[in-house]
Amino acid sequence: MSKNNWSLVYDEYLPEQEGLREALCTLGNGYFATRGAFPQEVADDVHYPGTYLAGGYNRLGTEVAGRVIVNEDLVNIPNWLCLTFRINDGEWFQLKAVNVSRFRQELDIKKGLLLRDYTFTDAHGRQTTIKERRFVHMRFSHLAAIELTITADNWSGSMQVRSALDGTVENLGIKRYRELNHRHLIPLEQHAEDDGYIFLKVQTSQSEIRIAQAARTRVMRGHVHVPVSCETVVEEGYVAQNFCIEVSKGETITVEKIITQYTSKDHSCSECGVEALETIKHAPEFDHLLHSHMHAWDYLWDQFKIEIDFNGHDDVRHPVMILRLHLFHLLQTASHHTVDLDVGVPARGWHGEAYRGHIFWDELFIFPTLNFRMPEITQSLLKYRYRRLKQARLHAKEAGYKGAMFPWQSGSDGREESQVVHLNPKSGRWHPDNSSIQRHVSAAIAYNTWRYYEATGNVDFLYTYGAELFLEITRFWASIAEYNKELGRYEIKGVMGPDEYHDAYPDSSEPGLDNNAYTNVMVAWIMCRALEILDILSRSKSEEICHILDITDAEIERWNDMSQRMFVPYHDEVIISQFQGYDKLKEFDWEGYRKRYGDIQRLDRILEAEDDSTNRYKLSKQADVLMLFYLFSVEE
Repeated sequence: MSKNNWSLVYDEYLPEQEGLREALCTLGNGYFATRGAFPQEVADDVHYPGTYLAGGYNRLGTEVAGRVIVNEDLVNIPNWLCLTFRINDGEWFQLKAVNVSRFRQELDIKKGLLLRDYTFTDAHGRQTTIKERRFVHMRFSHLAAIELTITADNWSGSMQVRSALDGTVENLGIKRYRELNHRHLIPLEQHAEDDGYIFLKVQTSQSEIRIAQAARTRVMRGHVHVPVSCETVVEEGYVAQNFCIEVSKGETITVEKIITQYTSKDHSCSECGVEALETIKHAPEFDHLLHSHMHAWDYLWDQFKIEIDFNGHDDVRHPVMILRLHLFHLLQTASHHTVDLDVGVPARGWHGEAYRGHIFWDELFIFPTLNFRMPEITQSLLKYRYRRLKQARLHAKEAGYKGAMFPWQSGSDGREESQVVHLNPKSGRWHPDNSSIQRHVSAAIAYNTWRYYEATGNVDFLYTYGAELFLEITRFWASIAEYNKELGRYEIKGVMGPDEYHDAYPDSSEPGLDNNAYTNVMVAWIMCRALEILDILSRSKSEEICHILDITDAEIERWNDMSQRMFVPYHDEVIISQFQGYDKLKEFDWEGYRKRYGDIQRLDRILEAEDDSTNRYKLSKQADVLMLFYLFSVEE
């Protein structure tokens, strides 16, 4: 971390930390994102140069445990970073083959810029210094650029620079997914043109998204573009150009690579390949693009600035850097470009393949930041949910309910993308994945809709999109709830709360828990807000929506009753139980397991490998009851 709290800095190259660093140094703009991998490296157990398109999903089937399961993945699209060199026809440069004597890597959060500066010595005693600058353009969403300066510190000779686009990449970023089918891309076209242009087009195998990339590479001495001899390498799904140049001792060569990327999903684009080539041929130079990119980030930071008076206490500056880093990655996932797209917010951003790039309930945590700064982003994310109402209604109907039941994991079209079985890498066993019964995702969507309205007062959105979304979710909760005459309360059974360590009662053959407190309180709140929405809208609009959705007076009466009579479980009379029966679970041997395993972050895997289950114990993976105090004020 730098002293100005705007940079994440690494002063040593550590291969074992590259996976984490690549994720933290990802650059993106809401349209696509590229991990912070070294440009000369290929995917292996150290490096993983992945690039991901917002909403770029594809389905593949795999036979697992005697059944064919289908997974929809966020696709690792062609690697545009590929930029390396070799000396005197030797081996292409890779970090594992050299001795790095000096190293600095910096993620400049303020500028959206990844910088590297390092010196290495190869097996022949040749010392070379490399400086790298890289950005994914925040204003022009289809552009990205990388610049290498290579200094021959103590040698002279012939140097060959290779610039490539690689469409042979696969989804190999998550080890436990590698047993599943992972080749998503079909090569369509690859070729090179004069003046340092290369072109690649691929298509996803099932979703048939065509992706076109074009790159322009220039070699310079100082700031002067010099003509160099060039040879082309073309293979299926891969295209490269090799540039040859003579280098003198102490001389610095600069290589500038600009890329454009378009897809068949883009607006105002007749054909993505034509658009990519046309754009790259008119793209400005690196420094000009960098200037406009930094200007775009200046605007964003003006909207999302954090001002804290340290009062002379430098020791508290670190949290500011962490907050800025979180905001930086949030804005690379959901930016002003998101407004034009039909995408949600993945649990891990567009930064990699974890959770397959699926959308869960994480909007809940980022909407407060966006609502008061760039609410147009929030609105676009809510529209992602609205467009999938049809699928949510079908999902509810198939489960025997009314209204709209949104999936725990969503991707391209809103169907349930949760796994049916899950691999425990600790035991090597596949076991049922019950996470799809986390129905509270629908409550989160309703909550987000209301908070957006509260922040903006946008009645037009409420009338056009929000009310239908909210009321159909309300209708679902009213249908899943059962009235218990003995208690005089409504109950909800067979669900999971946010805590994924509890998906069933101990020794039960059926998944699900009864009366999760978080879920039930959220439902009571939703019923209140549904009635309020009908009052906020004008009488004519309220009647129109009720007519379109066929909402009856009897339904509205039930909503009102549920708002006052939801059952909330307690134990010891004053403590809210996470769910009914939570107090009967066993206490967990925390000290014993810490001594035995050290890292006990994944107790579910540890216990399953011991033929035990987290369902037996009082422990939590995620905040559950506590979420209520996070989401609601005392008055609410």
